[in-house]
Amino acid sequence: SDRFLYRVSIADVRTDGPFSRFDGYDRHIMLVAGEGMTLTGGPNGPIELRTLLQPASFSGDWDIEGTLHAGPVRDFNFMVDRARASSRMEVRVLMAPEPFAVESGTICIIHMIEGALRGTEQGETLVANTDFELEPLGRTRVALCWLTEESPKPSKIPLG
Repeated sequence: SDRFLYRVSIADVRTDGPFSRFDGYDRHIMLVAGEGMTLTGGPNGPIELRTLLQPASFSGDWDIEGTLHAGPVRDFNFMVDRARASSRMEVRVLMAPEPFAVESGTICIIHMIEGALRGTEQGETLVANTDFELEPLGRTRVALCWLTEESPKPSKIPLG
């Protein structure tokens, strides 16, 4: 299968219009710049992206239309194949070194939003599949994208 397990991207949205569908994927999105955008088309009503760095989630199966509030926006996206993994996105502000535990079968994608970590630059993205520590150089904000791969389901063997 040529389906990707996950994808992280940054998109500049300059005009209102449809979002690409990604059937079978869970999508997480947050504004990183701009005045906001409303996503419509999902069964739960509109998703308002008004606050910078506040993650929202929706299904890639939905026909989503984006409407800009006041000019272009830039968004950060994390998409995961829901048949193969569960996922979530969070934003953390780091003021001091902080350890993170990564369980077996879990991947954490760390995206630098603002500030700096020892050994990295703003805008850089790291991937960890073992425990790690982030050491901020002053106040630093990161997006943490977590995905945990699902165990393969055992085959059902008919008896008799």
